[in-house]
Amino acid sequence: MHNFERRVRSFSIDLSLATLVFFLFVMLLNSLEWGTDSIKLLIAATIAYFGALIVPNFFSKGQSFGKRNQKMMVVDVVTNKPPKMIVVIAREIFKGMLLIWTYGAYMVVCGIMVNARKDGRVVHDLVFKTKVICLTTYVTDKEQGNVLGTTETMKKHLEGSGNE
Repeated sequence: MHNFERRVRSFSIDLSLATLVFFLFVMLLNSLEWGTDSIKLLIAATIAYFGALIVPNFFSKGQSFGKRNQKMMVVDVVTNKPPKMIVVIAREIFKGMLLIWTYGAYMVVCGIMVNARKDGRVVHDLVFKTKVICLTTYVTDKEQGNVLGTTETMKKHLEGSGNE
């Protein structure tokens, strides 16, 4: 079963970072004497959203800061490798637009889909043929060297754990 809590924590970390960047850019842009307040807010929001959700993918393919923190990764459904950067960018734009157009109700739909589907894929994953995978059984497993799929001994060690 897909780990709903880790996905929520990942998105919360990403949005917290985006909010911090947004407020910093609002303060910076308000100190400048050009444009209307609406334009300044739109520029700050765009930079914050894409800065938090897309820029980290240039450094760690398939992972935003929140996904890296939660040991998760966006991968292509067919290849199980990180998707091309254009797919990541289009996926994030699509997700952001659905969030804005539905006034956040899209997040409720995503929560229901993650819990209802065995593979945990949501609308933007289905559209772009991606999925979010957990790289470890628990968030703390990587520090202890317990990465899934490395050896048969490790797989046996992780059998029977509560978060399968």
